[in-house]
Amino acid sequence: MFQIMSALVLTNLIAISESHPLLQSAALARIAHREGRNVMPITIAPSVKSARLCSGQSSGHTSTSDVSLCYKNGWFLAISDDGTVNGTSNVQSPDIKLQLRSVGSSLVRIYSPHHCLYVAMASNGKVFTTEHPSDETVFKQTHEPSGFQTFASQRYFTRIGKHVRFNFLSMRKTGHMKNGKKSQRHHRTTLLSVMPARETF
Repeated sequence: MFQIMSALVLTNLIAISESHPLLQSAALARIAHREGRNVMPITIAPSVKSARLCSGQSSGHTSTSDVSLCYKNGWFLAISDDGTVNGTSNVQSPDIKLQLRSVGSSLVRIYSPHHCLYVAMASNGKVFTTEHPSDETVFKQTHEPSGFQTFASQRYFTRIGKHVRFNFLSMRKTGHMKNGKKSQRHHRTTLLSVMPARETF
C-alpha cells in the first residue's frame, strides 16, 4: 500500500513540476512534512516537443528526389543548424542532404529534411531559409549545355529590353553565397552538379 501511495505522489509531483515549476518547492515541503522524510527535487528532462519539428505543411510538390548539390568550384550547398546557407567540403555532413521537390515543369523547391527548412531568395538577391513554402522558395532548374545545372529564382528576375536577367543560386570560392543579382549563368560559381544523396555518403 505504501508503495502504491508513493507512486501516486511521484506521479502528481511530476505533473506539478511540468505545469507549474514554481509550485515544486511548496509541494516538496508538504510531502516531506507529511511523510517525515527528505524529498529531493526531481529534474524533468526537456520535452522532445521543444525541439524543432517539421510541420508537415504541404508544399504542393508532385515528386521528391534526395540529392546533394555540388558546385563546380568544389563546394556542397549546405544548410546549417542556424538556418544559414553556405558551402562545405565535408561530404559526410547531414547539412548537405537535401531534397528537390518538384512543383511544376523544371520548377523545384530545395528542402532540408534535417532542418525542416526551404532555400529561398529575396527580391534583393539575398539567399535565406524559411520553414514555410512560398513563391520565394521556387527555383527554375535548368540543364546547361556544359552538363552542369543552374537554379534561378522563379519569382525575381530583371527584364533588360528583350532579354531576361535571372538571379541564380551562386556560391563564391570562399564558400559563402553570392548575391543572386550579381550572379552569371555560365560562371563556375553558379554551375553545379545534382548528385543522388547516396553518392555522397
